[in-house]
Amino acid sequence: MPPEIRTTDAEGRLSLPKSFANSAVIVEQVSEKEVRIRRVQVVAEDDLPFEEESVTSFNDEARDQFLELLDNPPVANRALRKAAARHKRRRG
Repeated sequence: MPPEIRTTDAEGRLSLPKSFANSAVIVEQVSEKEVRIRRVQVVAEDDLPFEEESVTSFNDEARDQFLELLDNPPVANRALRKAAARHKRRRG
């Protein structure tokens, strides 16, 4: 779809197509002489789910591996020990 060119009046107002009626728009300045106007869908913050509400389930094998690592954690390698020491120096 080729871009539609519209001009502003003396006060910088622009008449948009009827499909933009009662919509939220983003006005993005692309350059000194170019502006991009896009219609967007706004989702109310109250309608967004909390991350904690989503459930991640493990298959049996992954669950067993996770629990095994909790019970018997691997020995810390050199990089991990170095990172822990650096963290301890910075944060006490």
